[in-house]
Amino acid sequence: MNINLILGEALLTIIAFSTLLIIIYKFAWKPFNETLEARQTKISNDWDAAENAKKVNQEAQAQIEEKLKLAHLEAEQITRQAHIDATHLHDSMLAETRQEQARMIHATEEDLKIQRQQFAVDMQESLVHMASAMAEKILQREIKPEDHQNMIKSFIQRMEELDEQI
Repeated sequence: MNINLILGEALLTIIAFSTLLIIIYKFAWKPFNETLEARQTKISNDWDAAENAKKVNQEAQAQIEEKLKLAHLEAEQITRQAHIDATHLHDSMLAETRQEQARMIHATEEDLKIQRQQFAVDMQESLVHMASAMAEKILQREIKPEDHQNMIKSFIQRMEELDEQI
């Protein structure tokens, strides 16, 4: 075999292979690498965006939790204040009721005292008239007005002494 032919075929194979490599590099390998680099850049950017979104989400979550804590504290304060206000209102109403009760008891006691005194006076007069009528019959004479007044005073004095003992 001829060396020149072998060298020519080898040279032609090298040129064809080199041409094929240049064409593949230019039309296939270069766009494939650009696509891979673009995809890597997009994935990297998406990863960074996801990390940033995660940080923003964590910050928002922390703010929400802080606001929730504040809302719970405020609700607790409102509840405590409402309880305090209700207690004050209860105490105030109770004090007013007791004052009204004391006033009514005092008024009732005064009214009873006046009625007792009036009853005692009426009873004394009645008893004095009955006693004087009986005494008049017994003595078969008429009692003088001075005697009548003395009997009334004496009876009133005895009734007051009994009333003081009660």
